[in-house]
Amino acid sequence: MSEKRLNRKGQNSRRRVRKPGDFLDRGDFIPVLTIKRLGLNGEGIGYYRKKVVFVNGVLPGEEISARVTRVEKNYIEAELVKVKKASPRRTDPVCSVYAECGGCQLQHVDYEGQLAGKQEHVEQAFQKYVSQFNPDRENAVPVPIRPIVGMEDPWGYRNKAQLQVGTANGRLITGLYATGSHRLVDLSECPVQHPRTTEMIRITRDVLEELKIPAYDERKRTGVIRTIMARVGMETGESQLALITATENLPRKKELVTRLRSRMPDVKSIVQNINPKKTSLIFGEKTRVLWGEETIREKLGNLQFSLSPRSFFQLNPAQTVKLYDFVREAAALTGKESVVDAYCGVGTIGLWLAADAREVRGIEVIPEAVENARRNAELSGIRNVMFYEGKAEELLPRWAERGYKPDVLVVDPPRTGLDRKLLDTILAVKPERMVYVSCNPSTLAKDCDVLIKGGYQVKWIQPVDMFPQTGHVECCSLLVRKDN
Repeated sequence: MSEKRLNRKGQNSRRRVRKPGDFLDRGDFIPVLTIKRLGLNGEGIGYYRKKVVFVNGVLPGEEISARVTRVEKNYIEAELVKVKKASPRRTDPVCSVYAECGGCQLQHVDYEGQLAGKQEHVEQAFQKYVSQFNPDRENAVPVPIRPIVGMEDPWGYRNKAQLQVGTANGRLITGLYATGSHRLVDLSECPVQHPRTTEMIRITRDVLEELKIPAYDERKRTGVIRTIMARVGMETGESQLALITATENLPRKKELVTRLRSRMPDVKSIVQNINPKKTSLIFGEKTRVLWGEETIREKLGNLQFSLSPRSFFQLNPAQTVKLYDFVREAAALTGKESVVDAYCGVGTIGLWLAADAREVRGIEVIPEAVENARRNAELSGIRNVMFYEGKAEELLPRWAERGYKPDVLVVDPPRTGLDRKLLDTILAVKPERMVYVSCNPSTLAKDCDVLIKGGYQVKWIQPVDMFPQTGHVECCSLLVRKDN
C-alpha cells in the first residue's frame, strides 16, 4: 500500500515515518504494531513508543501497520492499513456492511477467539481496578473468574431492533449511524437480529415511503419518523412495533395502520412514541396505542412477562436464562431470606428468585416498568414480590430506618455502574450477600474495589456472552461480607 498523500498544495508528498523520540501526529504512519489484547468495545490494543494505541478490526497476536487518526495525552487511535501477520482466529465477516455499521465489532474473529478475548478483558479489568488483584502488587491474589459461557449458535439472537430512519438518494432507509459520524448505514439485513424483527422494519419502512411520511431531519428540525422499533417474543411469537416520532401528529395514521396490519397480520401491538427533544435517547415520555394492545407477552423459563415498548428486557433470552441461573446460584436462597432487586426493570430477576425467597422487593425509576413488573408477577402467579417506583439509594435507607434490611441485594445497573450514593448506602445497610450483574467489566471492577474496601469480598465472577459478535460481555458476581 502506498504511503503517499496530497500535501496542502495538492501535490503528492511521501508520508514521513517518525523517528524514535518524535511525537506522533494525526496522519502519521506506524510501520509495525503488535496487538496485545482486545479492549472494552472490541478494538485491538497495542503499544507504540510506550503509548497505548487503539485500532479497530484487529486481533491479539497480529502484526499490523496503521495510520494515526487521533492523538491524546494518554492514548492514540489509529486505523488499520495492512495486516502483516494475521491471527489464526481471523475470519471473514458475515455481514456485508460490518466495517461501516459499528453495531458489531468482532465478526472478523472466530467465536472461540471472541470468547477468549472477553474472558481476558474481564480478568484484566479486575487486575487494573481492584488493588488486591493487581499482579504487580506484593501478595496479589488471582482474580476468581470462571470460564465464560457462550452460545451454541451465536447468530440471530437479538429479540429487538431499534433502527434510525433517514433518507438516501431520495428514499427512506433504516439503519445505524456509522461509528463516530452522523452517516446512516442502511441495514436491510442483520445477521445478529431475529429475522422477524428485520422483516417488520423493512415492511414498515416500505409503507412509510408509500404514504410519503417523511423521516425526521435533526439538522433542519423537519419531518416525522425518527426510529422504528420491532420486538418479538422468542417463546410466545408475539410481536410489537413502535414508531418513534418527533411530532405529536402522525400523518395518514389510519392508512398507515391499515397497511401495516394487512402486511403484518400477526403483529399484536402497534404504538406511537413521541420524542420531540434533541437527545440521543430513543424514546420520549408519551406513548399512544395506534392498534392492538400496548404490551406483548414473553416467557423466560416458567415465568411470563408483559412488555411495553419502553420496558427493558434482555435482548438475548437464551443467554438470559443461563445468566439468571447464576444469579440464583449466587443468591443461595433457602426460603427464609428477604431480597431487594435494586434495578428491577420489568421484574425479571426478582421474579426468577421469588420461589426460593421469603419476599422480594424490586426498585425501579421508570413508572411503566414498575407497572409491567406488577403485571408480570400477576401473570406468573407470584405473590411474595412487591415493586416500588423510586431510587434504591433513597428507598433502602428509608426501609433501614424502619427496621428492614435485605439479606441479599441484587443490582443490575447501566453501563456507568452504581451511583456513588447507592454504593455508600450499600456499605451502610450491609446486606450479607450481594449479587452484582454487570454489562461493563470496568465499572464492575471499580465498584467492587469500593465494596471490598468497605468490608466485602468477591467470591466469584461468571462471564456470560450475551452479545456474540460484539465487544460486550455480561458478568454475574457474588460478593459477601467478610465478617460472615
